Amino acid sequence: MVYRAKNHVLRFNAKSMDYVTFGKGKKPLLIIPGLGDGLATVKGMTQMLALSYRSFATAYQVYVFSRNNQLPENYTTQDMATDIAEAMDVLGLKTVAVLGISQGGMIAQWLAADFPERVEKLILTVTTAKLNNLGRERITRWLELSQTGAYKELMLDIASHSYTAKSFGKFKYLYRIMGIFGRIKDKQRIAIQAISCLRHDSLAVLGKINCPTLIIGAAEDDVLGVEASLELYQHIKDSQLIILPDCGHALYEQYKDFQKRVLVFLES
Repeated sequence: MVYRAKNHVLRFNAKSMDYVTFGKGKKPLLIIPGLGDGLATVKGMTQMLALSYRSFATAYQVYVFSRNNQLPENYTTQDMATDIAEAMDVLGLKTVAVLGISQGGMIAQWLAADFPERVEKLILTVTTAKLNNLGRERITRWLELSQTGAYKELMLDIASHSYTAKSFGKFKYLYRIMGIFGRIKDKQRIAIQAISCLRHDSLAVLGKINCPTLIIGAAEDDVLGVEASLELYQHIKDSQLIILPDCGHALYEQYKDFQKRVLVFLES
């Protein structure tokens, strides 16, 4: 078993939530993944997640939380943050460092603003306080494809905008194969999460975030645009900003450097 990786289901307040733990450290690091959670929770992804984030496994006990399994309609990113705070209570996690990626970063903003005593350090990665026209176009398109069951087209569209053109060339055939054999398991779940992204607007509360904050953007982000990271930097006081060069929304091109930068910030 890689880095003591385990799959769990947490049950609390008439809800259930899939989550993964791994790592040999004692300090807790909470990772909130992006919109892909609407297509599949972390259930069954234990080993892959532990390998993907193995840089954190030595010093930290890592928790990767999915959204809860009973998402009602009109559920917001703020509601999802409240779920995480409740889950932390059940697990006895008083304060954590939080790494939010894409939609996970939207949720992390609310977690830090509404529950400041729970967030020791905050890393907001390829995320936004409010969708710009580019982000709105991308999420709307993915919402439409998900509701028509066009899984192959959805996967190819996500990949084509998440990687740089050079990297997408390496992966497009793999995504085509995945598209043939995969399917959308729960149209309602992905729709609720996509709509929560479209409605997300935390600009008014960013001033309430007072923990050390690192914002990581991608220079060639074709999902949210690098401007989204710059806007967060302008609104969160005393935050730090890193823009990874030659890198798309998926961070594939600079993945090692991304994790290295996060570790430096966490240990500073």
